[in-house]
Amino acid sequence: MRRRLLLLPLVATVAFVVAIPAASARVRGHGAHHDPVLLVHGFNGSGGGWHAMAAYLRTRGYRAHEIDAMSYDSDASNLDTARRIATEAAALRARTGTDRIDVVSHSMGAISSRYYLERLGGAAHVDAWVSLAGVNEGTIWAYGCYLLAPCREMTPSSSVLHRLNDSFHPGAATRYGAWWSPCDEAIVPHANAELSGAQNVETACLGHSEMKTDPTVLAQVGHFLDERPVRS
Repeated sequence: MRRRLLLLPLVATVAFVVAIPAASARVRGHGAHHDPVLLVHGFNGSGGGWHAMAAYLRTRGYRAHEIDAMSYDSDASNLDTARRIATEAAALRARTGTDRIDVVSHSMGAISSRYYLERLGGAAHVDAWVSLAGVNEGTIWAYGCYLLAPCREMTPSSSVLHRLNDSFHPGAATRYGAWWSPCDEAIVPHANAELSGAQNVETACLGHSEMKTDPTVLAQVGHFLDERPVRS
């Protein structure tokens, strides 16, 4: 049986990432390999909403220039945002001198980041893709703002999601992980945050935004990013 953890307030989350011993960063060491991380927010969010994730990654040895919490116009189509992600990802690779990065997305950010991977060639440059409370199979909540293009793309009947999911066959180049909560008020039904073919992880009873700040989720994502694929 899955064990449910008590909800922790934001204060506790911040305390968690600050209080992690410096030794945890030294485990990786300055010479340890990790990919730079591109953080993609959701609808009506911003790059500033990733403070807990960015702080946690720094405890794992990531330098500031290896963490890119981008911002984009939430009123834009996810296809336009995917092109912005492609530009941002290329800049991150150039800035860090690496060929591959990891992508961590939240909510609607799962759609645009997947479109970048699967339709704009991003998979060739992404080791790990993470979805936190992602709109992977749509949410009926999006019908409430259906007049907006990105909301139409978040509905279960979305043609964008249909094209992505109908042709989705995860290969060896990129690892996919999707975290979902049974108490998510924004992804309805809750299981629509899962993605067939990905490593799906059910969390404790967390709210939609708490998925970005919960200490257990942060640790799980950190370990997932650490896993190194075997390449021929």
